[in-house]
Amino acid sequence: MTKDCEENNSKAIDNGNNGEDEKRKFLGGEDKQEQEEEASLITVGGRNNRMLDGYEPPDVPSVAGLAGLITGCCKPYQKRLTETDVRKNQSRLLFCKNHVREFMMPLLKEDENVGNGIPVVVYDGRGKEYRMKFKRWGSAMYVLTSSDWPKFCSEYKLEKDVDIVTVWMFRHRVTEKLCFVITCRWSPPAATNNCPRQRVA
Repeated sequence: MTKDCEENNSKAIDNGNNGEDEKRKFLGGEDKQEQEEEASLITVGGRNNRMLDGYEPPDVPSVAGLAGLITGCCKPYQKRLTETDVRKNQSRLLFCKNHVREFMMPLLKEDENVGNGIPVVVYDGRGKEYRMKFKRWGSAMYVLTSSDWPKFCSEYKLEKDVDIVTVWMFRHRVTEKLCFVITCRWSPPAATNNCPRQRVA
């Protein structure tokens, strides 16, 4: 019974797709860029997206100004940034769809439609706010997107294949709005040092 409710809830939240995923797969028209990104997420982030370069993030982020305000926090997601994540004309951070569906979707309310996009506040490690949208992008990919994402990348000089972001999604205890925290750290792919240089973000 619980499983059925969860499945129905997920369908309600992630509506607007109308079977397009299956149609595209059947017709062989899945977007090539999306396929490459998904393969990259598995290779770069690892299948569980928990351990990259020996660092395991805390279950709840520690952010100035958010003490006691983070509730319903999902498991953290880690990703080494790809070229398209930092490309200015795309203005989005792409998530692994499996992580989104398993850990993020259950936090959504019935009236929040990820297909249309959900306005969110994104905090960096210092508590600075950025306005973005959490949405389904393309056939079955999930992103944070807005002109504030390239600003975030620019402010922290984020680079592909070098910087790793850790992302937490949560509910704000006072506003009950959906929010994110993103921190980043520098860690070259071939680094052997167990304690990479940290960026404060």
